[in-house]
Amino acid sequence: MSTNDVKSARRVLDILQFFAATRAPATLSQIAAGLGIPKSSCLALLDTLEGDGYAHLTAGRYYLTRRWLNEARTVAEHDQLTTRIRPTLEALRDELGETLILAQRSGDHVVYLDVAEPERIVRFTARVGQLKPLHASASGRALLGAMPAADREALAARLTLDRYTSKTVKTHKQLLQLIDAEANRGWHVNLAEHQADTLSVAAPLVLYGAVLALVVGAPLDRSAARADLIGQTLLAASRDLTQRIDSQAPAVPAY
Repeated sequence: MSTNDVKSARRVLDILQFFAATRAPATLSQIAAGLGIPKSSCLALLDTLEGDGYAHLTAGRYYLTRRWLNEARTVAEHDQLTTRIRPTLEALRDELGETLILAQRSGDHVVYLDVAEPERIVRFTARVGQLKPLHASASGRALLGAMPAADREALAARLTLDRYTSKTVKTHKQLLQLIDAEANRGWHVNLAEHQADTLSVAAPLVLYGAVLALVVGAPLDRSAARADLIGQTLLAASRDLTQRIDSQAPAVPAY
């Protein structure tokens, strides 16, 4: 959680995630218990959501309305940056036969902005809004590698370097050395560092001053031998997008 979180905003998001997880109407007591907050605070939030049409109360149980979906769809349809990158994600997905992801840094984590999955039974699964650790993901190291050196070192120094598998990077020195080596090559590779059976490859993408990453996620046994080929493909796509989109006018505001 960011140190800049506003408590009421965080709790509204928690309510949304509560219903996304439970998928059923719930009483005030159930919601408050599920979120670990006082019933009075929970009631105030629910009353506000109900009054603005984002929730309804039926037979003593609350549930969210479709207003969330309708407004989220409108927002997504007018996201100019991800809309412009989406065709490239889909083309790379079809070319490589693996899951393509557009990612950006959010505090000390990576957040997925868009996902294009192939129609394969066995595939790397991901979802928009999913968070990944910076140190144990190709996307995270690609984003760190695109930062100014001083900023990268300062951010890396505060990471906790949680261990996920035996291959997760162990020290801050090792992390910075790995980022430097991969950045010089142009793409970053994660071989079972976050999940033992998966691979990810990422290349940085800088548009309108925003640092993003193009990422491929795949089963390790199927794609490990192709990691460098995937990286070269992502690097070429990143350069093409930068040249093509950054040269267009009017500019899209950076995130």
